[in-house]
Amino acid sequence: MTILLDKTGYRKASVSMKGKRFTVEVADSFMKIMKGLMGRSGLPSGGGMLFVFRRDGKYGFWMLNMKFSIDIIWLDKDCRVVYICRDAEPCRSIFSCMTVKPDEDSRYVLEVKAGTASALRLRIGDRIRIGHY
Repeated sequence: MTILLDKTGYRKASVSMKGKRFTVEVADSFMKIMKGLMGRSGLPSGGGMLFVFRRDGKYGFWMLNMKFSIDIIWLDKDCRVVYICRDAEPCRSIFSCMTVKPDEDSRYVLEVKAGTASALRLRIGDRIRIGHY
């Protein structure tokens, strides 16, 4: 799979879930992972962000400074879904912002538009295809 660099400095990759293809930005550095989708107004149709971690872990995510809802999908090192947070909503304040994390280790986390996981009938154990880094 080809990975391209876009004008924002993020590499782009293709991700396939249940036969649907997504073009995602790759967050693979500390700063890109920390920033994520914060401050953006939305995602393009068929877009998303793929977080790539160097080792397996129980990575927590929160919706601080987000302006739209998303689905958050955790994947293990074999790209199998280990946890799904559907329709995660933006936090109203830092004091009410909950961290969501899986019970299982993951290596990748995929963020896509809210409703995507349900529309695709995505389930724990499903395999997602991503490019090599």
